[in-house]
Amino acid sequence: MANEALNPYQQFFNYAGVEIQHGTLEFFENGQTVVQLSIYSDSDLTVAQSNPYTLDYYGRVRADVHYSGLATVVVKDAAGNELRQLDDVASSSDGNSGGITKQLDSVAAMIAEQALDVGDIVATQGYYAGTGYGGARYVIVAENTGTADDYLYIDLGNGLQAELLDREQNQNFLVAGAKGDGGSDDTDAMQAVIDQGGDIFVPEGFVFVGSEVIVGQNLRFVGQGTMKQDNGQANDFIQIIDREVTRVSFRDVTLDGNQANANEDNATVGWVLA
Repeated sequence: MANEALNPYQQFFNYAGVEIQHGTLEFFENGQTVVQLSIYSDSDLTVAQSNPYTLDYYGRVRADVHYSGLATVVVKDAAGNELRQLDDVASSSDGNSGGITKQLDSVAAMIAEQALDVGDIVATQGYYAGTGYGGARYVIVAENTGTADDYLYIDLGNGLQAELLDREQNQNFLVAGAKGDGGSDDTDAMQAVIDQGGDIFVPEGFVFVGSEVIVGQNLRFVGQGTMKQDNGQANDFIQIIDREVTRVSFRDVTLDGNQANANEDNATVGWVLA
């Protein structure tokens, strides 16, 4: 679990898959939860930060957190309820221990950065410049390590690839490049995340539009965002293509079907078992 707590723009979620709005990270000397650890905003450990550290509205760490050595980090929600405890968490000030070596504002900036080398770790503020949404951590790997899909693996301009870290926490359409503006076609980004199965987070306040997405394994959509079928599409929005799929569930996610083509008895989303 090392480094989970220290990455700018990483989101923290509760066990229902919902971001921990204004939750806290409390830092202690490693292996205990009694003596707090001093934390800082700079690698020289001179500018102190408040401990506990407060997450933002989207459950994100918005700046570097530095300290010396390892720490125990307790994650709590806004009401002070403990959600989990992380031991042996390494600080980003500890050289090559896994800390952030490069912070960039977007995936495009990462693709354009020629100085990246294998083993570097990059934190993006957002998938697109200036948005602050869809930020994630990546490790730089050799070319052709994985199949480029602009989500799990991204081809870089210098011939290497960026591999997404913290995958379980980043099963989120925004991290795959969806815009969620209610007008852009987010089908490819949605499909890339859906292909991973598991719990998929649909962030509050965003409308993800797709023409058709294919489900081939069990998964669950959680969050308070909207999945909307593109206007004018006559096909089913969601297709289940494997008879072994036994669980596709939705929790607090709004499904907005193609009203122009849906009949009165099928006004939300069509399902097909191929």
